[in-house]
Amino acid sequence: MIPLIIIPALNEADSIADVIRKTRESGWNDILVVDDASRDNTGQIAFSNGAGLIRLPINLGAWGAIQTGMGYALEKGYPAAVTMDGDNQHKPEHIKDLITLLDQGHDVVIGSCLSRGSASKQMVWPFLRKLSGLDIQDLTSGFRAYSRKAMALLLTNESFILDYQDVGVLLLCKKNNLKVTEVEVLMCQRENGKSRIFKNIFMIIAYFFSTLFLIGTKRW
Repeated sequence: MIPLIIIPALNEADSIADVIRKTRESGWNDILVVDDASRDNTGQIAFSNGAGLIRLPINLGAWGAIQTGMGYALEKGYPAAVTMDGDNQHKPEHIKDLITLLDQGHDVVIGSCLSRGSASKQMVWPFLRKLSGLDIQDLTSGFRAYSRKAMALLLTNESFILDYQDVGVLLLCKKNNLKVTEVEVLMCQRENGKSRIFKNIFMIIAYFFSTLFLIGTKRW
């Protein structure tokens, strides 16, 4: 199975070339960078390094950029897609581990790395697991593989109200009886910027309550 590697990227000029190079060295050549209206030359660097490129005219956020990539993957007939960050957190050598589980019949495979969890993540994750009923350890990992069936579901109207590739996506998959699993992987420390969700206490509180709302509307 040859997936499309989707890399949503916002102002990743310092790392995107290295991410593309490492992905190719791991044997994956079908790479699409979705430039989420970067203010630097992320898109130009990605294109000059041989990746496919979609430039978004306005910032849609990582989930909107990923959905753009999924739409492209379905249109071009890819059997699967893998999403990974453009900041060198995710190790392309683990892509094969995710794809192996798709080949075994799963629809969504999460690259799970609990050691990357900050204190705030370690505090929030157990509550979200209990309230959502999701048997997933790493709820916010952006390193994931999706089957065509999963991508089609995640491009329906119901998915466009989501902001992140996390609990809401997993609940939607669960509601529609998709097979979701995770596999342990190693990750590197983020090279640039901070997590959009967990960068300060106010964002953590806002994320927590918005996720509680999603759990209430999508679990049943």
